[in-house]
Amino acid sequence: MSSQLQIIQQPSRLGVESGRAKLLIKQPRADFQIETSRAKMEISQPRPEMEIDQHQAWRAYNGGTALEMNNQIYSELPALFLEGLAKRVEQGNRMAQFHLPGNSIAEIYGGDWQRDPFVEYRAPASYDNVDIYVRQRKPEINVQPIRPKITAKANYPEIEYSPGFLNVYVKQYASIQFIPPNVDITM
Repeated sequence: MSSQLQIIQQPSRLGVESGRAKLLIKQPRADFQIETSRAKMEISQPRPEMEIDQHQAWRAYNGGTALEMNNQIYSELPALFLEGLAKRVEQGNRMAQFHLPGNSIAEIYGGDWQRDPFVEYRAPASYDNVDIYVRQRKPEINVQPIRPKITAKANYPEIEYSPGFLNVYVKQYASIQFIPPNVDITM
């Protein structure tokens, strides 16, 4: 019988346990403070200019200046002269036909008792004889802006850290066992 040496080997076994680390980060918003002031503003409104021209109204009322009156008279005299001349010619033509009834001297000149019209030396009257001119001026606006005051304060982040763990241990130690053969002593 052959004898054999038995070797029993047991490897080592390790156990590992781990937990994750926890990291919590909070970032609060920055604090802002904004201060504003009203802008400086100056507004001035110049008065409008008004001009009233009544010259044509005065011409219609009293004829205006002497020069204007004379110009008006001289401008209308030719027409007045021609009108008077036409009237006299008509009267002469009627007198030439004295043999017709109604053309006697008494009838022609008897009805002519009214005075001949004189030249109108006044300008025509109208509601539009007074001219009003208004010149408006734009307002003067001066604005002096004031910049706002901005204050900012950054807040640091809040960091919470919980470390994880790592546990390494030996579950089974390595071992070697030698079992010698059975020796028969009786031999």
